[in-house]
Amino acid sequence: MIHGDKIEVSAAVLRDERGQVLLSRRLPEHHLAGMWEFPGGKVDPGESPEQALARELAEELDIRIGPCRPLVSVTHAYSEKTVRLRLFEVHSFEGTPRGVEGQAIEWVEPSAMAGLEMPAADRPLVRLLALDGYYSVSPSPGTFESDAAFVQAWRDSLAAGFRLVQLRLEPEQKVAEGLIDEITRMTRKAGARWIVSGALEQCLDWPADGVHLDTRQLVMLSRRPIPADKLLLASCHDLEEIRMAEALEADLVTLAPVQASDRKEIVPMGWGDFERLLAWSPLPVLARGGMKPDDWARARAAGAFGVAGMRAFGWN
Repeated sequence: MIHGDKIEVSAAVLRDERGQVLLSRRLPEHHLAGMWEFPGGKVDPGESPEQALARELAEELDIRIGPCRPLVSVTHAYSEKTVRLRLFEVHSFEGTPRGVEGQAIEWVEPSAMAGLEMPAADRPLVRLLALDGYYSVSPSPGTFESDAAFVQAWRDSLAAGFRLVQLRLEPEQKVAEGLIDEITRMTRKAGARWIVSGALEQCLDWPADGVHLDTRQLVMLSRRPIPADKLLLASCHDLEEIRMAEALEADLVTLAPVQASDRKEIVPMGWGDFERLLAWSPLPVLARGGMKPDDWARARAAGAFGVAGMRAFGWN
């Protein structure tokens, strides 16, 4: 539900040489007083989000930023107002950050941010700081001539540089524990994470880094099925389904189909409708459907966190 006027806000991920992220504490007289947030502020009429970010960081932190690029956007309806937060990665800046308006600022380890009180719009973005926005989805192991062939294909996907990989199973497909052990070992060695999509009763106890719900599971579940320390993703096709995923406290969703794919019977939404839908999404989105890794920049520009796919993502 939308409350009041929609406000556009630009905020920054600023990192120091140790990889810590700068957070700013909201002043007592401000909305959401006392909460820690990514520094930034409201986009004024006539400004681009990037221009607003540069102005706000100069006014609030006394720094001049260099190049930046979009990271993600989410929209949250507070009781008083609706905020669309666009988060940018700032690669360099001049000056030493200080709280010009008297606000507290602090460099924080990303792993410690989950324990801080943060605005609802900022909170879903914390877990993204350890991810790169490329999501490689495997074919079903059953489509390979052997488990060994599937393991080699998984190894090839990791070797191609993908650091978030999904094991996609058919609804009733059973998988040998040895296969799970092997892909876990390979994935950990590569410094990557793996997500499982399949029957929950089979895979909830596996050492995966998260679970990806299909649309049927998304509709059927009434609460988050996994602990908060694991990633929960969901397959969505419209804003209603994204809001269902939000109710389950999902961390990320895939939104499809953006472009034409092998499934010719499904009409793609196109980049224009994709971007318009993202303007209202309460969760970070990965574009799926006809995606290639090279579409990452376009997806980021539209407000998505990244792209997801199969054939173009290391699976030949």
